[in-house]
Amino acid sequence: MKKLVVLALASLLIANVAFAVVDPDTNSMGVYFDLTADTYELAAGPYMSTPTYVMLTNPDFDALYGYEYTLTVEGNASILATVLAGTGPIDVGNDAGEHIVGLASPMAVTPATVITTLTVFNLDTNPIHFTLSGALPNSVIGSNTPALLLAGDVIVAAGTSSYMDGTPMVNAAINDAGAVVAVDEASWDQVKSLYR
Repeated sequence: MKKLVVLALASLLIANVAFAVVDPDTNSMGVYFDLTADTYELAAGPYMSTPTYVMLTNPDFDALYGYEYTLTVEGNASILATVLAGTGPIDVGNDAGEHIVGLASPMAVTPATVITTLTVFNLDTNPIHFTLSGALPNSVIGSNTPALLLAGDVIVAAGTSSYMDGTPMVNAAINDAGAVVAVDEASWDQVKSLYR
Protein backbone atom coordinates (compact mmCIF):
# COMPACT_ATOMS: atom_id res chain seq x y z
CA MET A 1 0.00 0.00 0.00
CA LYS A 2 2.86 2.39 0.83
CA LYS A 3 4.34 1.83 -2.62
CA LEU A 4 1.02 2.69 -4.25
CA VAL A 5 0.77 5.97 -2.32
CA VAL A 6 4.38 6.88 -3.17
CA LEU A 7 3.80 6.09 -6.85
CA ALA A 8 0.59 8.16 -6.89
CA LEU A 9 2.39 11.16 -5.34
CA ALA A 10 5.32 10.78 -7.75
CA SER A 11 2.97 10.74 -10.75
CA LEU A 12 1.32 13.96 -9.54
CA LEU A 13 4.73 15.64 -9.24
CA ILE A 14 5.74 14.49 -12.72
CA ALA A 15 2.47 15.78 -14.19
CA ASN A 16 3.01 19.18 -12.58
CA VAL A 17 6.56 19.40 -13.92
CA ALA A 18 5.41 18.53 -17.43
CA PHE A 19 3.20 21.61 -17.49
CA ALA A 20 5.56 24.03 -15.78
CA VAL A 21 5.92 27.16 -17.88
CA VAL A 22 8.24 30.13 -17.61
CA ASP A 23 5.51 32.75 -17.24
CA PRO A 24 3.33 32.05 -14.17
CA ASP A 25 0.72 34.70 -15.07
CA THR A 26 -2.79 33.74 -16.14
CA ASN A 27 -3.82 34.26 -19.79
CA SER A 28 -0.36 35.30 -20.94
CA MET A 29 1.21 35.06 -24.38
CA GLY A 30 4.88 34.69 -25.20
CA VAL A 31 7.33 33.55 -27.84
CA TYR A 32 9.18 30.30 -27.14
CA PHE A 33 11.49 27.82 -28.84
CA ASP A 34 9.92 24.69 -27.29
CA LEU A 35 6.41 23.29 -26.87
CA THR A 36 6.40 23.55 -23.07
CA ALA A 37 6.98 27.33 -22.94
CA ASP A 38 10.30 26.96 -21.13
CA THR A 39 12.87 28.21 -23.65
CA TYR A 40 12.83 31.87 -24.66
CA GLU A 41 16.53 32.36 -25.46
CA LEU A 42 18.52 30.28 -27.90
CA ALA A 43 21.92 30.25 -29.59
CA ALA A 44 21.85 29.30 -33.27
CA GLY A 45 24.31 29.34 -36.14
CA PRO A 46 23.78 31.05 -39.49
CA TYR A 47 21.58 29.55 -42.18
CA MET A 48 19.53 27.50 -39.75
CA SER A 49 15.77 27.08 -39.47
CA THR A 50 14.49 27.57 -35.94
CA PRO A 51 11.00 26.38 -34.94
CA THR A 52 9.43 29.24 -32.98
CA TYR A 53 6.07 29.27 -31.19
CA VAL A 54 3.69 32.00 -30.09
CA MET A 55 2.01 30.42 -27.08
CA LEU A 56 -0.79 31.07 -24.62
CA THR A 57 0.14 30.03 -21.09
CA ASN A 58 -1.98 29.31 -18.03
CA PRO A 59 -5.42 30.06 -19.50
CA ASP A 60 -8.29 30.31 -17.01
CA PHE A 61 -10.85 29.16 -19.60
CA ASP A 62 -11.42 25.92 -21.56
CA ALA A 63 -11.66 27.03 -25.18
CA LEU A 64 -10.39 29.79 -27.44
CA TYR A 65 -12.56 31.20 -30.26
CA GLY A 66 -10.05 33.66 -31.69
CA TYR A 67 -6.91 35.65 -30.95
CA GLU A 68 -5.03 38.73 -32.08
CA TYR A 69 -1.49 39.98 -31.72
CA THR A 70 1.37 41.63 -33.57
CA LEU A 71 4.76 39.92 -33.66
CA THR A 72 7.73 42.13 -34.41
CA VAL A 73 10.95 40.40 -35.46
CA GLU A 74 14.12 42.50 -35.34
CA GLY A 75 17.34 41.12 -36.77
CA ASN A 76 18.63 39.42 -39.87
CA ALA A 77 16.06 36.63 -40.24
CA SER A 78 13.31 35.53 -42.59
CA ILE A 79 10.01 33.94 -41.61
CA LEU A 80 9.75 30.96 -43.96
CA ALA A 81 6.39 29.67 -42.71
CA THR A 82 3.58 30.75 -40.40
CA VAL A 83 0.96 28.22 -39.29
CA LEU A 84 -1.99 29.56 -37.29
CA ALA A 85 -3.50 27.20 -34.72
CA GLY A 86 -7.14 26.17 -34.54
CA THR A 87 -9.78 24.86 -36.92
CA GLY A 88 -10.34 27.01 -40.01
CA PRO A 89 -8.41 30.09 -38.87
CA ILE A 90 -9.37 33.25 -40.76
CA ASP A 91 -6.73 35.97 -40.44
CA VAL A 92 -7.77 39.54 -41.25
CA GLY A 93 -4.57 41.21 -40.01
CA ASN A 94 -3.32 43.91 -42.38
CA ASP A 95 0.30 44.52 -41.45
CA ALA A 96 3.33 42.22 -41.45
CA GLY A 97 3.32 40.15 -38.27
CA GLU A 98 -0.22 41.26 -37.36
CA HIS A 99 -2.70 38.42 -36.86
CA ILE A 100 -6.39 38.98 -36.12
CA VAL A 101 -7.75 35.45 -36.20
CA GLY A 102 -11.24 34.02 -35.90
CA LEU A 103 -11.69 30.25 -35.63
CA ALA A 104 -14.38 28.11 -37.31
CA SER A 105 -14.77 26.09 -34.10
CA PRO A 106 -13.43 26.53 -30.55
CA MET A 107 -9.89 25.35 -29.81
CA ALA A 108 -9.30 23.49 -26.53
CA VAL A 109 -6.51 25.01 -24.44
CA THR A 110 -3.86 23.54 -22.15
CA PRO A 111 -1.39 25.18 -19.72
CA ALA A 112 0.92 25.73 -22.73
CA THR A 113 -1.14 26.17 -25.92
CA VAL A 114 0.47 26.81 -29.30
CA ILE A 115 -1.22 29.75 -31.03
CA THR A 116 1.14 30.05 -34.01
CA THR A 117 4.07 28.00 -35.30
CA LEU A 118 6.78 29.88 -37.20
CA THR A 119 9.82 28.70 -39.08
CA VAL A 120 12.50 31.35 -38.61
CA PHE A 121 15.57 31.25 -40.85
CA ASN A 122 18.65 32.87 -39.26
CA LEU A 123 20.77 34.61 -41.89
CA ASP A 124 23.79 35.20 -39.61
CA THR A 125 24.81 34.99 -35.95
CA ASN A 126 23.66 38.50 -34.99
CA PRO A 127 20.88 38.85 -32.40
CA ILE A 128 17.25 38.34 -33.40
CA HIS A 129 14.55 39.73 -31.08
CA PHE A 130 10.85 38.80 -30.96
CA THR A 131 8.33 41.18 -29.37
CA LEU A 132 4.59 40.62 -28.93
CA SER A 133 2.11 43.47 -28.76
CA GLY A 134 -1.52 44.07 -29.61
CA ALA A 135 -3.04 44.39 -33.04
CA LEU A 136 -3.93 47.87 -34.30
CA PRO A 137 -6.63 48.78 -33.66
CA ASN A 138 -6.83 46.60 -30.56
CA SER A 139 -10.12 44.89 -29.72
CA VAL A 140 -9.58 45.80 -26.06
CA ILE A 141 -9.81 49.59 -26.00
CA GLY A 142 -6.83 51.21 -24.31
CA SER A 143 -4.72 48.04 -24.42
CA ASN A 144 -1.46 47.41 -26.26
CA THR A 145 -1.36 43.68 -25.52
CA PRO A 146 -2.65 40.67 -27.45
CA ALA A 147 -6.37 39.85 -27.14
CA LEU A 148 -8.29 36.60 -26.79
CA LEU A 149 -11.83 35.83 -27.98
CA LEU A 150 -13.73 33.57 -25.56
CA ALA A 151 -17.20 32.01 -25.49
CA GLY A 152 -20.11 34.44 -25.70
CA ASP A 153 -18.05 36.94 -27.76
CA VAL A 154 -16.12 37.97 -24.64
CA ILE A 155 -12.79 39.61 -25.53
CA VAL A 156 -10.05 39.81 -22.90
CA ALA A 157 -6.59 41.33 -22.95
CA ALA A 158 -3.78 38.80 -22.66
CA GLY A 159 -0.64 39.64 -20.79
CA THR A 160 2.73 39.05 -22.40
CA SER A 161 5.65 37.16 -20.96
CA SER A 162 7.75 40.35 -20.93
CA TYR A 163 5.98 43.67 -20.41
CA MET A 164 6.99 46.70 -18.36
CA ASP A 165 5.12 49.88 -17.54
CA GLY A 166 2.73 49.51 -20.47
CA THR A 167 5.50 48.84 -22.98
CA PRO A 168 6.07 45.49 -24.71
CA MET A 169 9.58 44.18 -24.12
CA VAL A 170 11.60 41.52 -25.97
CA ASN A 171 9.77 38.19 -25.44
CA ALA A 172 12.38 35.90 -26.99
CA ALA A 173 15.85 36.17 -28.50
CA ILE A 174 18.20 34.19 -30.68
CA ASN A 175 21.93 34.78 -30.14
CA ASP A 176 21.44 37.38 -27.39
CA ALA A 177 21.54 35.75 -23.94
CA GLY A 178 20.10 38.04 -21.29
CA ALA A 179 17.99 40.11 -23.70
CA VAL A 180 14.74 38.79 -22.25
CA VAL A 181 13.66 39.90 -18.79
CA ALA A 182 11.72 36.87 -17.53
CA VAL A 183 8.70 37.23 -15.30
CA ASP A 184 9.56 36.57 -11.64
CA GLU A 185 7.97 33.31 -10.55
CA ALA A 186 8.39 33.77 -6.81
CA SER A 187 8.46 36.64 -4.38
CA TRP A 188 11.35 37.14 -1.96
CA ASP A 189 9.11 35.92 0.90
CA GLN A 190 8.40 32.69 -0.99
CA VAL A 191 12.13 32.13 -1.54
CA LYS A 192 12.90 32.79 2.14
CA SER A 193 10.21 30.31 3.23
CA LEU A 194 12.10 27.53 1.44
CA TYR A 195 14.92 27.88 4.00
CA ARG A 196 12.76 27.89 7.14
